[in-house]
Amino acid sequence: MNSKNKHEAQIISTYSRRMLVRTDRNELFPAKIEGKLLKPVCGDIVEIEKKHNEPDFIITKILPRKNSLVRKNKYENKEILASNLSEIVVVIGNPPSPDWFLIDRYIGSAEKMQIDASIICNKSDLNWIDDSIRSNLAVYSKIGYKIIECSTTQDKNLAEIKDYLSKKTTILVGQSGVGKSSIINSLSEYSNLKTQSISLAKKEGKHTTVNSNLIDLPNDGYVIDSPGVRDYLPDFNHENEASISFKEIHNFGLDCKYNDCMHIKEQECVVKFAVSEGKINERRYESYKRLVNKIKSSENKKNY
Repeated sequence: MNSKNKHEAQIISTYSRRMLVRTDRNELFPAKIEGKLLKPVCGDIVEIEKKHNEPDFIITKILPRKNSLVRKNKYENKEILASNLSEIVVVIGNPPSPDWFLIDRYIGSAEKMQIDASIICNKSDLNWIDDSIRSNLAVYSKIGYKIIECSTTQDKNLAEIKDYLSKKTTILVGQSGVGKSSIINSLSEYSNLKTQSISLAKKEGKHTTVNSNLIDLPNDGYVIDSPGVRDYLPDFNHENEASISFKEIHNFGLDCKYNDCMHIKEQECVVKFAVSEGKINERRYESYKRLVNKIKSSENKKNY
């Protein structure tokens, strides 16, 4: 950049209007957002500027994003969770028991973003992965999604996860309590960054919590630790976009008689025929229909 006071940096931690940023020289600085319109998220590349009489850097611009993980919040508004991702990893564990419909929606967002998706089964030392769970996991494996079983307490398969996440920027998502933070703690020097993030967050107020962190991993990898959720709805503009989220439904749907086939009530539907023949998993098809109905419901709320 032309000005000595301006730099490019990446958002490392977010909480309220304060951020922790890292420059290309690997320097960490606290920064504040200029104005109310800018809404940086973890993974964003931003422009920061040092202004007169300001102790912190000021974030003045968000550079174009390669992609972004988006959801609709309870007010049906678009909310960006993270950006510039290579992969979405859904972490499951028991407790809590896996929510397969939630898993489908996260994986569906990866399909929409045209990035990779995978599933990590944590807490394998608790022997919760029974035949029923393995049957569900086999469906994802057959479609092409990588499955890794691990245990942070027994150090099981953590080396495999390290290798798999190398040279990627990954976000770990899933329900509260599945052990996302435990996995990250086992993979990285997380504690140092976490301590800095909390210290900076306290300047914003004693009730402020860190929303997310982008953390260094071995082998040039990065991982974003996101808060646990109970539900997640991808940001779709229309229900006919839902099939993008389901790779197998989308691929069979290319041969449907009608270009706008929703694969639900239509006659001569290739997707419905594939379900009846067992070529498409029935639970995944049910998940697809649920997503269509969720999107329709969201659209109806917008119209009122």
